[in-house]
Amino acid sequence: MDKITFTNLLKEIGDGLRQNKALIDKTLNEEYSKGAPVAFSKIENIVKDFQNIDSFKSEGKKIAICYDGRPEITLTYILDSIVFNNNITYCINGNKKINNVLIDIVQDSFLNCRIKNEWISYDEKYNEIYLRDTEKYFDKLVYIGDYFEYERFCTFFKKPVEYNNYGYIKLYIDKKKHNDIYRKIMEYAYKENIYLEYYNDVRDFILESKKSDCAVLYLDDPNLLNKAQKMIKAGELIINNFPFDEYKFKVLR
Repeated sequence: MDKITFTNLLKEIGDGLRQNKALIDKTLNEEYSKGAPVAFSKIENIVKDFQNIDSFKSEGKKIAICYDGRPEITLTYILDSIVFNNNITYCINGNKKINNVLIDIVQDSFLNCRIKNEWISYDEKYNEIYLRDTEKYFDKLVYIGDYFEYERFCTFFKKPVEYNNYGYIKLYIDKKKHNDIYRKIMEYAYKENIYLEYYNDVRDFILESKKSDCAVLYLDDPNLLNKAQKMIKAGELIINNFPFDEYKFKVLR
């Protein structure tokens, strides 16, 4: 796809989101009734982020992803798959109503731009069993979510499964020394439906970090901090900073 066509498509999708804002807000509130809903602006900003894309590549992969149905993951993967010319098959475990709304908006945008859909494969019936039975047709399998659920998920498949920990973060912080920032982190995590695995022992935090983790570490002792940095395996380590200023879903490559 060229830049002009992609720009026109983004405009159509953005317009579709705004025209359906009331429906999106209603659906988000229904599906996230037990927690704080995803803000409409967060979904809308994903389209804006992709407006800066100038180069398009053709990876030509068939990718299947299994996740909890977070709408920001759905929309990011759709737009990323167009940029990199991949076909994405969605196995969505929850929040199917909002995903149906988003995918319908994108499909309508394809029609309005006279673009044939070559990037999205989705059916509400797709599940882990479906992926297990069809895994030979995919170049890559991706699981997004909790690490222990990822380990269970992997047992279904012969192929390796890529892990993305979006929405799950490890945290070590001394609540007494850093009470204000601790409260700020916890309040944000609740608002954005982010799961925090809190540690009150830095040794456990270090030992249980994994290469795929996003980990947040607050330490005042420079010697202990230096030692911890050398030992922590987490793929993304945030030190003594509020972790959510730029926290958003990213497609791994």
